[in-house]
Amino acid sequence: MNVIIFGATGGLGQYVSRAAVAAGHRVALFVRSPDKLDPKLSAHSSVRTIVGDVMDSEAVRAASEGSEIAINCTSPAGGDGAEEMVRSIVPSAAAAGVRAFYLIGGLGALWAPGSGRTVLVQDWEDVSAMKQYGLGPQVPREVIRQMTRGHLASMAFLQTTGHAHTYVCPGLMVPGPASDARVVTLDEIGGPSPARVPYADIAEVIVDDLGHGALLGHRVCVSSSAPSEP
Repeated sequence: MNVIIFGATGGLGQYVSRAAVAAGHRVALFVRSPDKLDPKLSAHSSVRTIVGDVMDSEAVRAASEGSEIAINCTSPAGGDGAEEMVRSIVPSAAAAGVRAFYLIGGLGALWAPGSGRTVLVQDWEDVSAMKQYGLGPQVPREVIRQMTRGHLASMAFLQTTGHAHTYVCPGLMVPGPASDARVVTLDEIGGPSPARVPYADIAEVIVDDLGHGALLGHRVCVSSSAPSEP
């Protein structure tokens, strides 16, 4: 596949970029600071590097020419910035021919388990159940709501566009290799520890779906055996 990755120098972006190249895809890396790229990655024959700002819609459109899939690894921690970024990237990339989008949201945008898909995690008040999923009461509800607001707004916007897309909604992403026990659930929080997940697990979930699209149309929870925060 021809894939463009936004935010390729960030924590998640580096893992996704390496995974996409290893899987044999032709990859465009859209970055602000090319000096932060792994030289071995940027020198790979299947990689081209494009310097630009994701908030420059014309630069996004030009960079996306020839790409079929866009992966946005640049995700502010909620707030208005998340929605503004999606509004810049998605229409511009789609105009250039991108037909499917993989984006990063947040754990609070998933449905709470057992709620009949009526309660988002950001509004979930079941403290005992929260602990089961690595979400302790030390995280104030208002913090979760603030982080989730922009992601929910960007999801709502993208629904109006009709473009194929998925949101991967992790908790705290941490450096490290893929875990031995990864669980993927659709739309609803699940698995042993979704509150803390290695970058490599997220990267593999996204890259494994390229060309298949089984995750498109869903919010995706990735849980792993990575230890939760105490």
